[in-house]
Amino acid sequence: MMKTDRIRKAGEACFWLALVIELIIVMVDKSAYINPIEGQLFRLTFALCCAKIAATKYSRGEWLCILFFGAVAFISYLVNERDETVRIVAFVAACKGVELKRMLKLTLWLTFAGSVVLFVLSGVGVFGDFKITANFGRGEYPSIIETRYCFGMGHPNAFQCMLFMMVTLCLYLYSEKMKLYHFALLELANYLSYRYTDSKTGFLVCTAVVAGVALLKYCVYLRRNKYLYILCALFVIGIVVFSAIGSHTGIENELIDRLDTILNGRFKFAHQIEASRLENWLPFASAENTEYFDAGFIRLFYWYGIIPGVIYVLMHLYLIYQSRKNEDYAIAVIVAGYELFTIMEAHLISVYILRNYLFIWLGFYWYQPFAARAGYEGYLWEAKKLINNGGRT
Repeated sequence: MMKTDRIRKAGEACFWLALVIELIIVMVDKSAYINPIEGQLFRLTFALCCAKIAATKYSRGEWLCILFFGAVAFISYLVNERDETVRIVAFVAACKGVELKRMLKLTLWLTFAGSVVLFVLSGVGVFGDFKITANFGRGEYPSIIETRYCFGMGHPNAFQCMLFMMVTLCLYLYSEKMKLYHFALLELANYLSYRYTDSKTGFLVCTAVVAGVALLKYCVYLRRNKYLYILCALFVIGIVVFSAIGSHTGIENELIDRLDTILNGRFKFAHQIEASRLENWLPFASAENTEYFDAGFIRLFYWYGIIPGVIYVLMHLYLIYQSRKNEDYAIAVIVAGYELFTIMEAHLISVYILRNYLFIWLGFYWYQPFAARAGYEGYLWEAKKLINNGGRT
């Protein structure tokens, strides 16, 4: 028993170290610093997550789930040479047994601390730009030169985005204890940031999420109504379909053209890259698909392919299902908000896996159906026992 406990604690230490490193990598990426050892750090966090997996007992069904998605991710890596798919599977699997709110609190406060450091360093002129005067490519051609504040994060949209992500964590962690004025204060922070960054997308989506969580907190009937979650699921599917149509038509369709004007030409720019068009999507994307653009869902299928893209979308639907099942209503609102944001921005579709907090929620919820069956659990090297006792406690 003592040996098992030591193995478990060693695995948990590896996981927490991996989580901290991944979060620091994200903050370094947001700064003006170019990280020369980023690839090595990715390998380190992957190895740490694998150590956590090796030090964790899983049921037979859980091991099969890990092996299946690991195999899909590995095939994806072999084809498109993007290792983040494998890293995501390892991270999500390694989350088993780790308290969800502890992970989210560490994520929130480490991200907040990093943001404050970048804000202060840029504000005093030590490191990074506090504001940028440039042509941001907005509006009709020729676009105007304008000054927008980025507070050390390289781009105004990046700061507004990080604020939005932190607000979603605050809402999930503390909404049950929050009063109306707390929601108002979060929205005030969102608005004040917008006044300086002029990042409309982040501001509007953040406003919608704050309002949505507040509404469900005080409207018990609504948050317990199954049709709300069905609508959230349909909303997710609709956004993906809309993005797929946009990738196919570009601005050739009049309706898409009008909507794309609101999106600041996201679909137009994506459509210019031939491989990103719907008709050219592959089961697993080509390694030659390396272009960056802002339309997040188009980038998802362009970078990784149809199979990883569909799995990613199913992950959202699964989280909405768990939100309904466990009356964890904030997740459904946050998922819908992240989906809406991803139409226009690709912050969540990235090599930096902890830009996307949904992987943390998935890390907690993926094994819940297996845990409910109370089957035999063992380490990977106990394969024989797992096979013989997989269905018994």
